[in-house]
Amino acid sequence: MNFAPPPRNDFPAFIQTYFERCRQRAPRIEANAGKWTLEDLIPGLSDFDTRFLVNDAMTAPDWCAMSLAVGQVHLELARERKDWARNLEHLPGVNLKWRELFDPAAYFTEFSQWSFYHGPNLDRARQYVRERPWTAMDAEYHWKKIALYYGPYNRAIDPAINLGPYENKYPLHSRLLHYLAPPVHAGVCLLRQRSTPGKLEALRAARDLFPHRETMELALALIERHYAAPRYLVEPGLTELDQQLEGYLTGMVNTLRETGAPLDCPRNVTPQQLQAAVKTLHAAPLAVQLFENLKFARLMKGRLWFYGQEVLWFESRPLIRNELNRLRRNFYETPLRLFAKLAYGQDVSPEEALQRMTGDVFDPSEAAACRRFAELARPECPPGELKPRALAIAAVFDPFLCAMEKLCVGHGG
Repeated sequence: MNFAPPPRNDFPAFIQTYFERCRQRAPRIEANAGKWTLEDLIPGLSDFDTRFLVNDAMTAPDWCAMSLAVGQVHLELARERKDWARNLEHLPGVNLKWRELFDPAAYFTEFSQWSFYHGPNLDRARQYVRERPWTAMDAEYHWKKIALYYGPYNRAIDPAINLGPYENKYPLHSRLLHYLAPPVHAGVCLLRQRSTPGKLEALRAARDLFPHRETMELALALIERHYAAPRYLVEPGLTELDQQLEGYLTGMVNTLRETGAPLDCPRNVTPQQLQAAVKTLHAAPLAVQLFENLKFARLMKGRLWFYGQEVLWFESRPLIRNELNRLRRNFYETPLRLFAKLAYGQDVSPEEALQRMTGDVFDPSEAAACRRFAELARPECPPGELKPRALAIAAVFDPFLCAMEKLCVGHGG
């Protein structure tokens, strides 16, 4: 098996270039951050999860304009820099006004996982997330993260795309950085009752905190070698590694359970049992849950528009499929149900919630925009229609986002 040598690490240059290009197109962008730390970004294999901080004067129409502008920057950079295709996998997820970042009522545990790179107020931002006291909401967030990844690795869930000469290394990167590191990071945070940003830092700490030190030593050694490890990229080594990693998470959860985790679950819990136990945690208020969903929608138009374009060396169809699997649930069904509970004390279907909100929260045109989005955002879509569907949703997204942003008023927005 032949391996391409690790490329030069130009993530700092990419982060700065991307920020400056986006600011030129959307001047209300004032600062940028990214999930995890620079050492967690593996050249050639990692994408970059940008987060933008914007001026407090930002309005819903401004978000719409910014979304398309950032999508256009993605398209231009993807065409200019074939070697940055992996970095540009998606537009920023969480995007905030400054007052939303610093509003205790809108705090989101993910903020503690950010590294802040360029712009004003960053020392204040770093201090704010560093000094934020641990709460039951943090514990709920991290347990949900563990439950999401707990169990056997799903080989169909993380396709190797936009990787160029490093594609043959991706099975290990996917397992170790995408599907082992997040729950282990969450486990370390739970045991320490403190959230910190680093994936690799958490893996190093886990060696001394949880059973099966040899598994974590192996994971760190494979990452250090840029995954040039033929034994673990073919059978039976790959299956052996999957079993080893699954056993590691089981041992980690057993340790957390024995140290007083607020979960009613047995030793060697199954994935189904853990998911059921985690669903009993309800630390986050409804308003916080509502804002957690909606803040991810702000740049989704630009993301879908970018995915709908043709770039010879950028494969977007699996990424569109991934979005379709969650768009309707995350941006339509869950927010409407949460708002109905919050405003009316009713646990009803999304359609019933929308009907109740029409004439109260939404005018008829806004309700119609929500229905148009919901119809287009259904998960079912033939493979040959994925790009047209992404463009169709992007085309109706502005009035939908403007309607849904109204739900954030008074709840962090």
